[in-house]
Amino acid sequence: MSKYILITEAALDFCLTNNRLGEDFLPLVGDSIKCHPQSNEIDGYFAASEPSEPYFSLINKQCLVQISAMNVSANDIYRRIARVLKGFKSPPVHLPRQWSEYHRKNLIAFFALSRGISSLRWIADLNGDVNGVRFDILASASTEVDLDRYEPTPWPASIEGALKEIASRRFKSSTANNSSTLTPEVDLKAIGSSSIVNNLTYEEWKRRLTQNQESILTQPIDCSIRIVGPAGSGKTLALCMKAMQISRDTSVISKGKKILVATHSWAMAERIDGILDALNGGTPPEGITTFPLLSLLQLHAGHIGQKRMDVIGEDSSEGRSKSVDIIRRILSTHNVIDENGMSPWLANGLRASEDSRSRLELIVNLYDEISGVLTASGVSSDDADSISEYFSNSREDWMPPFVTQADKEFVISIYRGFTQELIDMSCITTDQFVLDSIRILETFTWRMRKETEGYDYIMVDELQLFDPQERSALELLGRSRKGVPFITSEDPSQGIFSALNTRPKSVQNEPIYLDTVHRFNKEIFDLVYFIYRKFPLNNISLKIAQNQAAQEDRPRLYMRRSEDDAIALACKLVAEKNTSSINSDNICVVTLGDVDNKITDCLESLKLPTIRMTSFDDVEQLAYSKRSIVVAPWQYVGGCQFTHVFVVTATLETPESQFAKLKELTSVYLSCSRAIESLTFISSGYTPSVIKDAMGHGLIIQQQ
Repeated sequence: MSKYILITEAALDFCLTNNRLGEDFLPLVGDSIKCHPQSNEIDGYFAASEPSEPYFSLINKQCLVQISAMNVSANDIYRRIARVLKGFKSPPVHLPRQWSEYHRKNLIAFFALSRGISSLRWIADLNGDVNGVRFDILASASTEVDLDRYEPTPWPASIEGALKEIASRRFKSSTANNSSTLTPEVDLKAIGSSSIVNNLTYEEWKRRLTQNQESILTQPIDCSIRIVGPAGSGKTLALCMKAMQISRDTSVISKGKKILVATHSWAMAERIDGILDALNGGTPPEGITTFPLLSLLQLHAGHIGQKRMDVIGEDSSEGRSKSVDIIRRILSTHNVIDENGMSPWLANGLRASEDSRSRLELIVNLYDEISGVLTASGVSSDDADSISEYFSNSREDWMPPFVTQADKEFVISIYRGFTQELIDMSCITTDQFVLDSIRILETFTWRMRKETEGYDYIMVDELQLFDPQERSALELLGRSRKGVPFITSEDPSQGIFSALNTRPKSVQNEPIYLDTVHRFNKEIFDLVYFIYRKFPLNNISLKIAQNQAAQEDRPRLYMRRSEDDAIALACKLVAEKNTSSINSDNICVVTLGDVDNKITDCLESLKLPTIRMTSFDDVEQLAYSKRSIVVAPWQYVGGCQFTHVFVVTATLETPESQFAKLKELTSVYLSCSRAIESLTFISSGYTPSVIKDAMGHGLIIQQQ
């Protein structure tokens, strides 16, 4: 039996985009993929119309057997292999930071799977003489392979003969015009970084900036700036342009100053990396570090205490998801004896089924209360004094609606169970880790270390996603004791922490408002602007870029009596749009209610290629999918753009508290602002009030 499979880049792309990987993790041969034993060592897989000198991956079969026993998808493995191969083709190899890549000469080590699944790491070696990357070793993190001492075995002597054999067996697919039968891939960059930067360099963008964007670059490099604007106004581009400007300053270069761009998740860090690479002509710029906050704190503050405590989640967004899962488990076994005195919404959530929208709303509110109120104010589950203070404190509008004494007593009971489960797991939440890190960063030890480890410029993308504690931790990462230039981009309408969006009086940050929107056509812009003005303090007048033409159709609303009718109609409309769209279009179904499973099942029953997003980082899987319908909750589509967006509000209930009303307004605003050409709403029962209001102003057309 052969030791390796050799798979060309073209064959690898075809297998990933067409789901042509078998249960044994080997490519499935057919009309478009052929396999030929190239030698006793190698089985070669190649596609139709291969180039004369193809790039390829050489993969140890035993490694595939080892991974296949772990109950994971072959696509997950091969997507990472393909990412390395494409990086090798267009050097330097630059992998997602959460893969923890490490380079030495022609070797690269990185996590083969998400660290939540496995700690196995590929040890890959790059061979420029034959255009190949070999994946020969899977090492456990516990073995700590030292790349500085690791010597790979020689490549198979038969590799050149295998490549000649592929060249001699080149073929054309018998399927007529095979390449055109495939719909284009959903390009991760097309809905992410490239949609922002449009493959233009820093120099090219300098000639295209709006007057307000240009004013950001005219500010002194040591000036703190707050870039504020609605979705689609170019905030992230302006932030990255400023980072590039600072990194190219001669005084910054000569003094070796460090620029930090902080994000809330790895997915956002990847997007920023892509923008910076494009602005710099395709290579990573020098002197700029892009990291999620949690990874920064793990790097600089380390682990707390003598006993190692694991942090749940690789970034703030994943930590939130895992904390929510813990609360969900606690609620499923929690017995409530007396509902007297509880708010009606809370009692309803407790009585509702575990997969209902009411229960989901309760879980999310509990998370926000635990992380944003209890943890932030230092309430301890075994400290009677701090609990008494929590009971007696007044409630503010931005807080979750636990307003009665019975509500708060219930919260504390869940908090105790939550804390105990973390103790049993020897884990802490990301919120707790941030607070502990702040204490470390306020010590004299860090004051000494930050002279070398701190940053001279701190830039933050999507500031509205960071709570006050996370913002405090970011400021402590500055190298100077008096503070460093702090440059942020934000849309207060997209985050629940906008009410707390203040800066210390000691920091003079110049606000610059971006008032020109580039993303939408005129009809969608009019609606987004209408919703934008509904938020407190959003008083600036917006205008649309001149190159955004008006369309014939305004956003539309379909109202149905039942949830099932609304879902069936949504899937029918999506199918029709998918048929009539051109190949470069992409479609997203954004959900405001708990209907993702049903919509995904319905679309798949219609034989439509569908991808369901369940976290921020799921956008990575879109890179190797044919033009698929994306189904995602509104929280996970921030930063992405889609040609056509369908917003499904089925299962929503009338919000009672100010907190719930603001969250609903935010969800509608964020969902609408993802669309470029067409926007459709489908509701059942309750329709969000802002949508009805917009319909009354003629901005949305109701359809039957």
